[in-house]
Amino acid sequence: MFKKIEALSNDMHQNLRFTRINSFDFATTVLNAPLSASEFFPAARYYPIVFPGKGTSPIALFALNQKTNLYVNSDGAWKVPYVPAHIRRYPFILANTGKDEAKKNFVVCIDAEAPHFAAGQGDPLFTADGAPADVTQNAINFLKKFHAELNATQTVCQELEEQNVLVERNITIEKNGQKSAIGGFRCVDMEKLNKLEDAVLAKWVRNGLIGLINTHLQSLTNLKTLA
Repeated sequence: MFKKIEALSNDMHQNLRFTRINSFDFATTVLNAPLSASEFFPAARYYPIVFPGKGTSPIALFALNQKTNLYVNSDGAWKVPYVPAHIRRYPFILANTGKDEAKKNFVVCIDAEAPHFAAGQGDPLFTADGAPADVTQNAINFLKKFHAELNATQTVCQELEEQNVLVERNITIEKNGQKSAIGGFRCVDMEKLNKLEDAVLAKWVRNGLIGLINTHLQSLTNLKTLA
């Protein structure tokens, strides 16, 4: 999705103009998106919410064995009402310029080749005195909120890993008489969940993790749609 990431600066981008576009053609090869906890309920109506093979950051799947995003129409329109924040933040992103995990340094960046900047007209990214213009400040606020929510969600979901309730799942797809198994993602196993100590389950009720688990499990019915 991001082709040419550049750190946003007044010196380099003073003359750049931003135009809002309705097309999601830039996301045609995006096959999944990270989700924050606040997105679970609206996203679960349309996407399977799963956990990757490694890590505990929940993601929404946009395809299974296909190489194209099944939620983008040929005319660039998004097929369902809810568009994940990961897609909506484009062409802005927080990028880590730190040298290692212990020294993270996030800066606001843009995709300099995004179609939003191609017209050469629209809203300036900076004011005449070099301060972020409204469109830029709104994007920065969105990025900071999304980043904070993703981190909080990953922290909560890490408990799923610690309690060993995530299992790899495969689904079988049949096409032209040929069956193939699609995997590479994990789901919560109800049998393991039900064997947890009452104290753990009580904690998960209080911190909202049980609600996320239930929504995640309900969302898996959308796997049939993708298959």
